[in-house]
Amino acid sequence: MKNSVVLSVVISILWNSFGCKKSVEPLPSPISPNQVANVAQMSQVVGWALFRQEQLAKPKQNVLLSPYSIQTAFSMAVNGARGRTAEELQAFLGCSGWTNSDLNSGYRHLDALLTKQSGHPTVTVANRYFYDAKRITVKESFLQTLQQYYHSGADNLNFSAVQQALEHINGWVKTSTKGKIDKILDQITPLDVAFLINALHFKADWATGFATELTRKAPFTRADGSKVQADFVYADRTFTFAVTSQFQVVDLPFRDSTYSLSLIQPGWGNSDPQWHLNLTPQRWRALYDSIVYGRAEVLFPKLNLSYENDLIKSMEALGIRAPFSERDADFTPIGTSPSGKNIFISQVKHKAVLNVDEKGAEGAAVTSIGFGITSVPPQFWFDKPFVLVLRHIPTNTMLFVGYVADPTQ
Repeated sequence: MKNSVVLSVVISILWNSFGCKKSVEPLPSPISPNQVANVAQMSQVVGWALFRQEQLAKPKQNVLLSPYSIQTAFSMAVNGARGRTAEELQAFLGCSGWTNSDLNSGYRHLDALLTKQSGHPTVTVANRYFYDAKRITVKESFLQTLQQYYHSGADNLNFSAVQQALEHINGWVKTSTKGKIDKILDQITPLDVAFLINALHFKADWATGFATELTRKAPFTRADGSKVQADFVYADRTFTFAVTSQFQVVDLPFRDSTYSLSLIQPGWGNSDPQWHLNLTPQRWRALYDSIVYGRAEVLFPKLNLSYENDLIKSMEALGIRAPFSERDADFTPIGTSPSGKNIFISQVKHKAVLNVDEKGAEGAAVTSIGFGITSVPPQFWFDKPFVLVLRHIPTNTMLFVGYVADPTQ
């Protein structure tokens, strides 16, 4: 079984664009990582800030987010906001002062780079806008922007026929995540007028797989000192890793080495029990400046994680309030309600799953090689709570970030 990760994010808009160009300039070929560096950093700004808040809200529990999926959903939403609402969303994304044209063009270039189909890995990003024309009069300019820059179609549904509308929306989610997520919505209320949804799917084999016969049962020690038995993947071979006094990281590349999964744990000089709350974009990137390539023993648990939450409280803790206020939100560029009531964001549903095991490239032999040196190699045993990051290596775009408190949950 290949490793597979997927996520859906939905923004639900309740009672109450900038203009878009009629044509879009062709994408350069090839796209350089330097061309998209600023927009790629947005996933780091969003990811580490929200990751910290979600951990604070759910201490000692598994947390899994897709910063890039969240970035995508709110980049689309910014096009439908103005005034303080737009300013707060731009601050959240780390693009204050940007024009919508800069944001949209930058995203389009980055997305083309991340989803470039080279055969492996497989990365797909899908966007869709679902609305009820009886409940909201959508502005054509907003729909055009979604289509031109985000490849997003729009479906006009009868939300009063709740079951049919739910089946249509959740069916699109299931298809877009290759069946990994069955649904994102449980209900549609009489006040719901539109849903702006992003779905992301990632699938890849390791560049070098792990031998299944070396997988072993071992105890995983939770933060409170209790232990649980888990299946651990193991190898003794050359790895990419970094060791500092504050953090240690092992970076495991997927096939073709455009993406990797980083496993992070505290360093020898870090005794802070809340160490995982102190990771920032700067500290995370600095870890890779210390990367070396050499022999090491690596042990980490097989993962089958699932996470779901509404992100509004975490965003409000970061100072984002106007978009969620019935009184202060201004999403006029999206459209207007026939009843004249104001549109605001009522929910930011986020659902993610992550499966990681020992399987490597299709049809490849997996061998554990011991090198003939006399010194004991460094050991990286992820048998206590750790942080993981699935990133695009050339741009450091964060597709996923997670905290593993218990790999068996």
